[in-house]
Amino acid sequence: MKNIIFFFLLTTYSLIPFFSFAQEKKTPKDMPHFVYQTSLSLAYGVGTNFNGNEDITNNNISFDIQQLLAYQFNNYFFTGVGAGLDFWFCEKKTSTFIPIFANATVKFIDKKTAPFLYANLGYAFKWQVEKKEEDDVFYGTKHGIFFQSGLGLNLKFSEKLSLLFSAYYKMQQSAIQYREDLLLLAETKIQLFHFIGIKIGVLY
Repeated sequence: MKNIIFFFLLTTYSLIPFFSFAQEKKTPKDMPHFVYQTSLSLAYGVGTNFNGNEDITNNNISFDIQQLLAYQFNNYFFTGVGAGLDFWFCEKKTSTFIPIFANATVKFIDKKTAPFLYANLGYAFKWQVEKKEEDDVFYGTKHGIFFQSGLGLNLKFSEKLSLLFSAYYKMQQSAIQYREDLLLLAETKIQLFHFIGIKIGVLY
């Protein structure tokens, strides 16, 4: 329930600039200005992680929402800071992270349909992990470094609005907690979790 409430509040807050941008004074496209980006993404875990006894396939599914505030220097480059919520789902267990990151985005050509490349680097704070007593392995039990990079297409509808589609790679530093016996929970060393996914966003 806490996840749903927090998700709703973050989504509502992130959409406020989207509904108000049309009332702002128009900015010439070649003049530096602030921009906002709201995005949703879905990713699947890849590779394996060690649980203390054996390698386990990373079957986590990640769903996240991000909000970015950036400064656009010209028609090709903007950089800024962002935050989000990242939910992991795996075999009825869920983990939640709050990534805070710096962003850099480069658009290769100044056209209505243009390829772009971006990178996010920051730190994801651990919010909570839902543990089932009958389960032996828990994923994503620690906070850690967050990295995301993707390549996509920018579909420009106007000087104030673009739709973004991208495929991306994500890395999250975290840990696996596993049960050695019926009474004891032990934690493994810090590990890197890898994901590949797709993202859709609105730049305004």
